[in-house]
Amino acid sequence: MANHIRNGLRSDLENNGYCLVKNQLPEPLIAWLKSQAAAILPTVDAAHRERNRSQGSLVQLADYPEFAKIIGAPEVRAAMAGLAFPNPRFSSGYLISKPAHSPSLFWHQDWWAWDDAISYTPEIAQVFAMIYLTNTTEENGCLRVIPGSHRRAHPLHASLQAHDESLSRVVDPQNLLYQNHRDAVAVAVQTGDIVFGDARLLHSTFPNNSDQDRSLLTLWYHPDFANLPAEIRATLRKIYDRTTGDTDPAGDDAMTLDEWPATAHSLVSDLLIPDTKGVKARAWNRVPQWPSVGD
Repeated sequence: MANHIRNGLRSDLENNGYCLVKNQLPEPLIAWLKSQAAAILPTVDAAHRERNRSQGSLVQLADYPEFAKIIGAPEVRAAMAGLAFPNPRFSSGYLISKPAHSPSLFWHQDWWAWDDAISYTPEIAQVFAMIYLTNTTEENGCLRVIPGSHRRAHPLHASLQAHDESLSRVVDPQNLLYQNHRDAVAVAVQTGDIVFGDARLLHSTFPNNSDQDRSLLTLWYHPDFANLPAEIRATLRKIYDRTTGDTDPAGDDAMTLDEWPATAHSLVSDLLIPDTKGVKARAWNRVPQWPSVGD
């Protein structure tokens, strides 16, 4: 823990909205993740790819118990401990693969409880942990972020509705939400790195102009779950149960982590969202109410 704090990574996460934990995952684990992705991605149908053309794919990890190995990996837990996450819990995760010669991911932020006062405080309610399966650069579609946009208004906030269907399908490639921005910072990574980011952070990707797919896992954790407002905890349980959200159209065969085999469940049991029966869920709202700003 001390190393990450001493190196300023927790400060980066708080002040910039993201941080890069380098060389955290061993090569054998990355190789195993690549093999899992190689088996799954060919099964993603054309309709899914077309519906998520900007993202590339959004494969729910809850349908694949084998990913317990990374969700509860000691190396991921160590990274979260190093960032001083006191009570992390896991709600959902995705395998995202941007094909060769595919468009950029649109600018967006992923927070959904903007009606709650906690959203406008320094409290970090939700973070992504991005684990790339290839080295990334601007050429092959690396992450780009707007530092500080998790805590203050930005012009892009006035223009976006995260995960809008037309944005996912890239109906209008000229939309400003696909373009680079003067405030953007590229986050190039090496395999084995983990990028942590506040869910409120504005982020997107460059287009993948290379001849190879660029894949990653996005894992959603909640650093101090026990101290979140009860209504937010209840909504997180609904996300975990796959009964709410706007990126996970669960089918008839959809699983939750509660249905995983015991061997997989045991690897993540302490990270799972507890039952919140009887607690009203927080209304779903992805639109921040920051004061308007101009360019």
